[in-house]
Amino acid sequence: MANPTGHRSIAGFTLIELMIAVAIVTVGASLAAPEFVRWHSRTQLRQATTEIASQLTMARMAAMNKNRGVDVTIEMASGGVNIWAVANGGSSVIPKTWLASRVTAVTGAPVTISFSSLGVKTSGGTATQTFGVCDVNKQQYSVQVIPAGRVNWSPTATATPCP
Repeated sequence: MANPTGHRSIAGFTLIELMIAVAIVTVGASLAAPEFVRWHSRTQLRQATTEIASQLTMARMAAMNKNRGVDVTIEMASGGVNIWAVANGGSSVIPKTWLASRVTAVTGAPVTISFSSLGVKTSGGTATQTFGVCDVNKQQYSVQVIPAGRVNWSPTATATPCP
């Protein structure tokens, strides 16, 4: 369509405008990327910690259901962390489970927690048993097993720092 002066109207962006827009997007992405990596790492740490707490609770329930003791082991292997549980007598209660790849350590590993047939913690004396779960950024969440056998986790670190 022609305008009154006889020239065609051209709509669009100039090269300078496009370069400025690309520069703004690039700067924004470079500022957001490190925070995204930390957020992703924290999410995997939270997922692994809740997985450990859930597995411990399931092992406790299995001990009460089978009316026999259950031992849960959390250890480092091949650069990662895994967890499994075995009932007294050798039968597997929880198959070996590998935790998220960014979870790199458990303070005091290997950690063994034993539950009696009544669901009471029998390992580690009469005190609350606490251990930390660490990620690649040295962030740490803690898991606690109280003498009565209940399992809790929190985003606070234990007294033992991450390796």
